Amino acid sequence: MVYSSLFSRWHQALLAALLLSMVLAGCGFKLRGEKPLPFTTMYTNIESNSNFGAYLRRSLKASSPSLQFVDNQATAQVVLSQLERIQSQREVSLNAQGQVEEYELTLRLTFQLVSNNGQLLIPPSTLTSTRTLPYDEANAQAKAQEMVTLYQDMEVQMVGQLVRRISSDDVIQGYRQGAGTSGEEQFVR
Repeated sequence: MVYSSLFSRWHQALLAALLLSMVLAGCGFKLRGEKPLPFTTMYTNIESNSNFGAYLRRSLKASSPSLQFVDNQATAQVVLSQLERIQSQREVSLNAQGQVEEYELTLRLTFQLVSNNGQLLIPPSTLTSTRTLPYDEANAQAKAQEMVTLYQDMEVQMVGQLVRRISSDDVIQGYRQGAGTSGEEQFVR
């Protein structure tokens, strides 16, 4: 009896998974994969040896494997410029003794993307990420590490937003039109 009940539950779970996959396939769901960019060389002033810069480069290469980062702005087809990057913390609340109970952490990045012929593909734009950190003076060392972890999480989120913005259809079409190629011309994958 117990064996047939378990077998029946296993069949129900399998049937539910099969139905879910059919529904997702039917609605056009597909995992995000490569989205080749029409340009193959990029220069950026974002330091490659920083966590943020290294993660950005890896994410862009994963999205568009043919993309190469160059060290000379003159040889790049596009230039990604970091205009400003600010990491800040602000005291949000204090307890009765005047000690901080909560911080607001903010990461702000202002950037632009320009083609080698001077076309502004992404005008100066700002991405902002904010997190709240409850603080306890008794656990100051642990909270300092939590703050570092939260900033890293915000950087990862910001890199994702930046990669999606760079690989958006309007940027790709703008580059192709500015480079003298037809918007209908297919990019070789």
